[in-house]
Amino acid sequence: MKGTYCILDDEKDFLTVAEKEIKKFLPDMKGVFTTDPEDTINLAKKDDPVIFIIDIVLGGKTGMEIYQRISAVSKKVRVIFITGDENFVNDDNIRNQILLEGSIDLMEKPIKWHELAIKVKNNMQLLLYQCNLEDMIAERTQQLIHADRLATVGTMVSSIIHEINSPLTFIKANQEMCRYAFDRIKTVTKDKEVLSIFEMLINPSVNESMKGIERIEELLRSFRRFYKRDDVASEVDFSELMEAVKNITYYNIKKNNINFSFEISKSVPKKIVCKKQELIQVLTNIVNNAVDAFEENDGDGSAKNKELKITVSGDSFMTNIVVSNNGPEIPKHVIDRIFEPFFTTKTAEKGTGLGLAIARQIIRFMGGTIYVENKSKKHLTVDFIITIPMTYNA
Repeated sequence: MKGTYCILDDEKDFLTVAEKEIKKFLPDMKGVFTTDPEDTINLAKKDDPVIFIIDIVLGGKTGMEIYQRISAVSKKVRVIFITGDENFVNDDNIRNQILLEGSIDLMEKPIKWHELAIKVKNNMQLLLYQCNLEDMIAERTQQLIHADRLATVGTMVSSIIHEINSPLTFIKANQEMCRYAFDRIKTVTKDKEVLSIFEMLINPSVNESMKGIERIEELLRSFRRFYKRDDVASEVDFSELMEAVKNITYYNIKKNNINFSFEISKSVPKKIVCKKQELIQVLTNIVNNAVDAFEENDGDGSAKNKELKITVSGDSFMTNIVVSNNGPEIPKHVIDRIFEPFFTTKTAEKGTGLGLAIARQIIRFMGGTIYVENKSKKHLTVDFIITIPMTYNA
């Protein structure tokens, strides 16, 4: 069992017996045995779950005073008081005060070790459950805050898209007018120099401008789709998913000179039943993390042969989506915690530590799994491997 118990007593002989006896009943728990109150304070400072067993009288100090100091340091601690003085045990006022202070119990010496072990084990289970519950609540609260921020960003994006669309409509109309004007000029003049200027200079520029406008329009559509919430699952084409991810991450990929590609196996049905925007969010988070890794490893963006690829394989029941990059190996202290909420190696401006945690949560809700396989001498890429059912069951 996880967690630690600590026995604090000023009698060394008692601690010797305690260590020998209680370990028989709690072989899988870590035990600390000490005569020094400062050891208990230092243990509490680690902020790990601990059950303290403290003698209520310790020379010139009381166990109550020590526990008050301990509980001020950490909320993940509980205490069982022990005493060899039957007056303490029989005094209801003292017992009530101890219980009001948060004590589990007051036990009389000589200790019944199997009984103490049961109390430690049961209360450690309760403490671990409470700690896990509090961590989950804190995580959900932060995720709600983050979701609220995303909703605000989504509203801002909608406004920005609207503001961009208006002048873009005029720009597109003017370019189309230039094309129309050129077609008319060709019918009314035979001047080779004029026609050459249009053919060599004006018309190619208009065509390039129209391609840029179409690119902006597609990006705006992608951003609008990205921030639109999916309430129900629907059939989604894999190619459409990949294109959406490519559009959303296009700027950062191009800026860092990354070759982005995707490959869909013929064995996989063309469509998957899912909440489209959720899966796009997962893939976008993973791609952006890969781009950030390239950027951190290559400050000026000049490194060559940077590859980022999404591969889809599987069958009619399950699909595997692998996002691979040939960037730097992920350090071990990072890869072990990469899906933890709020864990990030980025600056506050670049990352919240929620992207991959949310990605894992979304994939779990889909009934799938996600894990990372690190780069090595034999394995030349960092791979995020997602396995999900072809049909969304939530």
